[in-house]
Amino acid sequence: MIHCIGDSHAAVFSGKEEMVPAWPERSNDILDIFRSYRIGPATAYQLENKIPIIDNILQSCVNKESDYILFCFGEVDIRAHLIKQLELQKTSIENLVDECVDRYFRVILYYKEQGYDTIAWGPIASWHPSKPYKGGPSYGTCEERNNVTYLFNKRLKQRCEQYSVGFVSIFDKMIGDNGLTIPDYLDNWEDSHIHLSQTTMPLIIKSFKENNFI
Repeated sequence: MIHCIGDSHAAVFSGKEEMVPAWPERSNDILDIFRSYRIGPATAYQLENKIPIIDNILQSCVNKESDYILFCFGEVDIRAHLIKQLELQKTSIENLVDECVDRYFRVILYYKEQGYDTIAWGPIASWHPSKPYKGGPSYGTCEERNNVTYLFNKRLKQRCEQYSVGFVSIFDKMIGDNGLTIPDYLDNWEDSHIHLSQTTMPLIIKSFKENNFI
């Protein structure tokens, strides 16, 4: 079993075209291989603050001997914070991404060192202008956010390889030739369009199989 712990982006792993309830309410997942857990509007940068909630999920639901835990964070940081901080801090986007990913990875490594089989899910491509997001802050264009997502995933994958943590992503498969997100892969919920649609589930399952997690 792969236990998918994340912000609202964990919802895709339920197998349904809807948002899952926030923990401790359990999601009614329909896929045999995934269990989804939404812990609220958490960021990768501040994930250490959510360790008590993650601990509660692991103690209640996860078999350390046979299960994987998948961490699903980062889209919020990319959309709502990193480009904004680029303007405020007058530094490079690479420095901001590295700082964010390194803080995030400290939590992932914390659980790996406890003996859990850990996987990091690479943040997905950003919302497309044809399906606008109206639910909260967002900075930059679709292409700019996707460029930051590319850097985030590159750094996260490097960290995972360095410490033998799993890494799975379909980000590259979501980008068209123009550098924009393929909108069919995004949800159709009112004013949202920042989450994955179930149309991506074949890509998701293929990626997990290619990495020998299922």
